[in-house]
Amino acid sequence: MSLRDDELLERAAELQAEGRSFLACHAVEARLAQAGKVELVGSVVTGLMVWRDLDVCVDARDLTRAAAWELVFPLVRGADRVRYERFDEPDDRRHYFVLGLDGWKLDLSLFTRGIPPEVGEFQRELLGRLDDDMRLTILRLKELWHRRPEYPELVGGYEICSAVLAGARTPQELDAHLEAQGVLGAAATGRPLPPRDSG
Repeated sequence: MSLRDDELLERAAELQAEGRSFLACHAVEARLAQAGKVELVGSVVTGLMVWRDLDVCVDARDLTRAAAWELVFPLVRGADRVRYERFDEPDDRRHYFVLGLDGWKLDLSLFTRGIPPEVGEFQRELLGRLDDDMRLTILRLKELWHRRPEYPELVGGYEICSAVLAGARTPQELDAHLEAQGVLGAAATGRPLPPRDSG
C-alpha cells in the first residue's frame, strides 16, 4: 500500500532527525574532520529521505590507504557490513567506504584530490529549486525505486533528483530519462556506472 503525501513527508522528517542523531552518536563528523573538511551530502541535508542511508564527503588531501583505514576503523569495528574501494580516476580520486552500522548504510567518500565541485553545486541547485511539489515528487519516485535491486548502485537519489530537475514527474518520465541517460541500459547489461552519492 502506497504512503500518503503526509506520511512520506513525516517519515522523511523522522529519518532526517534520526540520521543527525546517528552522526552525532558515532561522532562521524568529528572523527572524519581529522583528515580534512567534512561535507554532508544527499538526503540528510535535503530532507528527501526514504530509508536509512547517509552520505559524507571529506576533503582528505593526500590521505593514504593505511591512514584512511586507521581513520575509519572505530566505525568499521562496530559495523556488520564493510565495503572498500579505491577510485583513482582524474575526476574521482577517493577512498570509498560503505558501512552497515546500527541499521544505517553509511557511505564515506574520502577524496584525496579535493571534493569535486559538482558535488556541492548539484546540492545547492537542488535546494534552490526544491518546492513542495518537487519534494513530494522526489519522495514518491524514491519510494518506488529504493526497494529495487538496482538502487542505489545504478539508480539512486542522485539519478532520481537529476531526472526531476530535468522535468520528470511520473515513473514513466523517470524511466524515459534514465533510458536516455543510458542508466537503465547499464542496469540491464550489468555495465558498471561511475559511483554516485545515493542520497
